[in-house]
Amino acid sequence: MKSIKGTLLAVLVALPLAGFAGEATTNATWKSSLALGATYKEGNTDKSLFTGTLKGDRFAPKSDWINSLYSEYGKTEGDQTEGQVRGQSDYRYKFGGRDFFAGAFAEAYHDTIKQIRVRVKGGPDLGYYFINTETMKLDATIGVNAVYERTSAGEETFGEVRAAANYLWNITEKSSYYFNIEYNANVEDTDDGNGLLVTGLKSVIKESLAMFIELRDDYDNRPDAADIEHNDITIIAGLAYDF
Repeated sequence: MKSIKGTLLAVLVALPLAGFAGEATTNATWKSSLALGATYKEGNTDKSLFTGTLKGDRFAPKSDWINSLYSEYGKTEGDQTEGQVRGQSDYRYKFGGRDFFAGAFAEAYHDTIKQIRVRVKGGPDLGYYFINTETMKLDATIGVNAVYERTSAGEETFGEVRAAANYLWNITEKSSYYFNIEYNANVEDTDDGNGLLVTGLKSVIKESLAMFIELRDDYDNRPDAADIEHNDITIIAGLAYDF
């Protein structure tokens, strides 16, 4: 277990160092945004949901560094029904004509409702840009991760295989569409897996301010907590600020 935790810590430390080490690369650009969403219903059912997403992506000729932090909190009839934090970091070094890339992926995850106190993972991956232009990007990656997880059932360390695909289409200067999907499978028990789908539309309304609508599907093939559905689907509408 100590070796697993040490590997995860090394990956989490190495990712930002690798990203900053490449800042001298020419034509590097940062794209950052903060998106906030909220819904509230009162009457026959009292329900509230608040979400926040912070993104910081760096694109350069030799490497890309993609980061996100998502959080949500919600209540229904006074009881907490949503509570999640997920941070991801993906560093990619391009080679082979700069369509192929190799790098490292790391994630930290907490879900109150699913009783996942902490899940930390990290490991190497390999991917390919099928499309990589200013207006459209399409890539796919596959990698292996070392995982440490602490849930209501106890602690566990294991290895997993991760497959992911990402698509971004800047339809116009003011509107864009994105689609991201990933699936993770335990290498010792492939029936034990989880996935995430995020898709949405974003439209600029004034300078750096935009409206967005997003669908998230957080899938768990074998939830640890009782009475938990396999698919946790959330639809979010809100405002995003690009900086």
